[in-house]
Amino acid sequence: MVEDLESVSCHAAWDALAVELGRPFCAPAWMLSWWRQTRSERTRLRIVLVLDGAQLVGVGPFFAQLGRLGLVEMRLLAAGFCHRISPMARPGREAEVAVSLAGALAAMRPRPDSVVFEGLDAEDPWPALIAAAWPAPRAPRLRTDLCMDAPEVQLGGSYEEWFERRERSVRKEARRTARRLEEENVNGRMCEDEDAIETLMRLHHSRWDTRGGSHVGEEARRVIAQAAGELAGSGRITVALLEAPDAPVAAELVVRAGAVAAFWGGGFDPRWARSAPGTQAILFALRALAGQGVEVADLGGGEHPYKRRLADGNRPLVWRTLFPRGVRYPLIRARLAPKQTSIALRGALRHHPAGLRVARALRRSRA
Repeated sequence: MVEDLESVSCHAAWDALAVELGRPFCAPAWMLSWWRQTRSERTRLRIVLVLDGAQLVGVGPFFAQLGRLGLVEMRLLAAGFCHRISPMARPGREAEVAVSLAGALAAMRPRPDSVVFEGLDAEDPWPALIAAAWPAPRAPRLRTDLCMDAPEVQLGGSYEEWFERRERSVRKEARRTARRLEEENVNGRMCEDEDAIETLMRLHHSRWDTRGGSHVGEEARRVIAQAAGELAGSGRITVALLEAPDAPVAAELVVRAGAVAAFWGGGFDPRWARSAPGTQAILFALRALAGQGVEVADLGGGEHPYKRRLADGNRPLVWRTLFPRGVRYPLIRARLAPKQTSIALRGALRHHPAGLRVARALRRSRA
């Protein structure tokens, strides 16, 4: 169990595992940058590195959240900041790595009262594997708190072939708005510098200021800038930026691992809204990613109409909580009941016309 950043070893092997498994947000540069910028006096680093001799075979990138009444909640690094984060293991060794993770978590002091998996791939076996391996007379209870659609693009390495599979109306509209931007001398580029990241954040807030505001704060810019700095020159963290001669128009942040890329978020200048700049920035990024050999692009959580028009399928996300059975079990269930109710309510509100504003208000009140 690693409890401080200075003791975290195997960075290269950890990163190689994230690349092999196609887990962009599980790379150590991303997760540890998030920890450096967001840790507080009520959080403790708890990373589990599973070794076979000198070989890294698994990673459990956890941290402990110390709550009221002395309750301890184990969460994954970058929880609430991105999706599809999870423990990792070399293919075929998931079950034995789960035994090591369960043993390490159960032996932690103070003991965890819950282990939370937030924004996990719905097909990810880790919650069930860790629950089955938990070293206790009674098996932990495993609860599913929320499910969320998450569209994805299957590029297959060819942007042109992928684009031709879109509906005719989608292709027609995309070409029309692309011509409009071209007439206004709007050009695109993929960039990794900190100025581009600052532009991304400004455009993000410009877009959301007219829709009740964004919950993304200054610490997000610091996390992204630090992670991008650590991976500079690799093309792993890039901003797809569309620019007019006098000002930026739209931006999307893309994080890549192997043949998989994930869109973290973006924004655009509302003055350009009639030209669908957000969609055009995504299309520009997808063309660049296909040229880099990316086969799958994760569009992130939320079944938004623009995502449906671009997506080839849906890979849902889930929020699951593992509750070890013990004398504090009723206490942690009662403590987390309001949070889980809020999560479920936000999920239901996504299908209500005014739900987005209410869900955002709920998130801010819980923060």
